[in-house]
Amino acid sequence: MPARPNEWSRGEAEKAIRAVFDAAKTGETQMVIDFDGTFEIRFVRPRVKQRTNEFLAQGGPLDE
Repeated sequence: MPARPNEWSRGEAEKAIRAVFDAAKTGETQMVIDFDGTFEIRFVRPRVKQRTNEFLAQGGPLDE
């Protein structure tokens, strides 16, 4: 486990990569500290595109 929440040494992260990924999937960026920098690991969900006809069917206010 990391010394601080969301902060891992490179060695810890390599040993527990699944835990790092699972923690990132909760929405919190995971920091992996390397000797010459830091990796930031975050999970990005794909955006679901809405079909044009569904968008237009929602209607909306008219500015007049």
